[in-house]
Amino acid sequence: MNSDYTDYSSDRERMLHARRVHTITDRFSMANTYLINEERMVVVDPGTELNVRQLQSYLQHFLHRPLQQIDLIVLTHLHPDHTSGVEMLRSICDAPVAASAVARNLIMQQRGELHSSSIAHLAEHILTGPLQHVDLFPPVYERQYKLVDIWLEDVEGLPGHPEWRVISSPGHTPDSLCLYNPFSQELLCGDTVITIQGGAPLLRGSANRRQLHETLRVLRSLQVHYLYPGHGRPILALHPLTNIDVEW
Repeated sequence: MNSDYTDYSSDRERMLHARRVHTITDRFSMANTYLINEERMVVVDPGTELNVRQLQSYLQHFLHRPLQQIDLIVLTHLHPDHTSGVEMLRSICDAPVAASAVARNLIMQQRGELHSSSIAHLAEHILTGPLQHVDLFPPVYERQYKLVDIWLEDVEGLPGHPEWRVISSPGHTPDSLCLYNPFSQELLCGDTVITIQGGAPLLRGSANRRQLHETLRVLRSLQVHYLYPGHGRPILALHPLTNIDVEW
């Protein structure tokens, strides 16, 4: 993971670059969908079809913008509670879908291993309806791979939105990514960071502790004022990652 991030921010720049992110939450799974409200809009983690319908209503009644002005859909990782509404949203706005390039490598591994396992069968054929909200299964990369049009590399600018930087953040899943805007000091975390019941942010990880600590080091090196987790309430604070808890 490349950690050479330049601090472009200053108080004056932050004033000139007001907060751009809006939150839409599925009250069943508490999975957050985020809308980056710029001249052309970006949807981060469309979530379920319920999220997509809520997004459509929010754009119509509050921002007074059509979904057709969305020009990019970004997946922070490939769990179904964040991705199951992709096809519905894409059918409306016809925007390309982007995800971490790490998933391209994982597809080869899953073709040889996960697809033959009982977990893969359960996630592929049984995880439907209400169960699509449950964040208990590994991403089925073979299936989700087909949704993705653009593969994002670490430290790259987001296509068409160069002020947003892609940050690889393995931990919750190997392909997890965050989006960071150094001008507005906003960090979209997916499930790399969550907040539960209004408490401190929680960094969720796998068995690879070294990798998780590297992710934490990189995130703490950023100037962040607005933290947007995959689950739970966003945090507005000067240093929201200072007192972060770590969960293995």
